[in-house]
Amino acid sequence: MDLRKVALLIVVLGVAVVLLSFKNTSGTSGFGEGLSEEDLTKISPGNIQITAVFLNPMYPDMSKPAIYVRLDTHSGDLYTYDMLNKTFLEVGGERYRPTEWKEDDSSWGHHRYGVFTFPESALELIKKERNFKLVIELDSTRVLEWRI
Repeated sequence: MDLRKVALLIVVLGVAVVLLSFKNTSGTSGFGEGLSEEDLTKISPGNIQITAVFLNPMYPDMSKPAIYVRLDTHSGDLYTYDMLNKTFLEVGGERYRPTEWKEDDSSWGHHRYGVFTFPESALELIKKERNFKLVIELDSTRVLEWRI
């Protein structure tokens, strides 16, 4: 089994764990039908590997953009990064700061997992534009881009 498949399996399991505690009571219609989990997953390698999964097409009842993020490193403490202030969503030239970072209880210094949510207006723009970027400023500025 290649490394990308192993990483994808770990991400899917992590998403399931995080979503068990993630509640959303909205009722909007979904989009992104026909996209695979691989289409929704982006990986940025480096000293800190970032794996991100756009959740809304898999969970169409969410009214706000939701992105599962996993950070992995073999050196340093990932808790030195303030996730809420180091992340934004860029859609159609607009920038949106997260409204929430719901971190999984199993996170620790070398591995952090959680779900970002962003303002509801960003999801409407994502549906219109059909592409967006997640920007995370860690050891360097990382840009993960989706076209849906």
